[in-house]
Amino acid sequence: MDRCAMEFIARRWWRRVEVWVIAMLLIIGGGFFGFQISQWSLASSYLQQVASVRSAYDEALKQRDLGLNRLAENTGKAAEKVEAAASTATQAASTATHAADTASKAADKADAALERATQ
Repeated sequence: MDRCAMEFIARRWWRRVEVWVIAMLLIIGGGFFGFQISQWSLASSYLQQVASVRSAYDEALKQRDLGLNRLAENTGKAAEKVEAAASTATQAASTATHAADTASKAADKADAALERATQ
C-alpha cells in the first residue's frame, strides 16, 4: 500500500510539474510572439518614415533641377545679350575706325589746302 500511495503522490506531483512546465512554455512563447509582433510593427513604422524621407528627397531634387534649369536658361539669355553687345561694339568700332579714316583724310586735305594757301 505504501507503494500505491507513493505512486499516487508521484503522479500528482508530476502532473503539477507538467502543468507548470506547460504554463511556462505558453508564457515564454507568448513573450516571443509579442516581441516579434512589436518588431514587425517597428519595421513597418520605419518603412513609412523612410518612404516619407525618400519622397521629400525626390521633391528636393526636382526643385534643385528646376533651379539649375532656370540658371542655365538665364545664362543662355545673358550669353545672347553679351554676344549682341559684342556685335554692336564691333560695329561701333568699325564705324569709329571709318570716321577716324575720314577725319584723317579731311585733315590731310586741310593741310594740303593750307600749304597751297601759304605758297
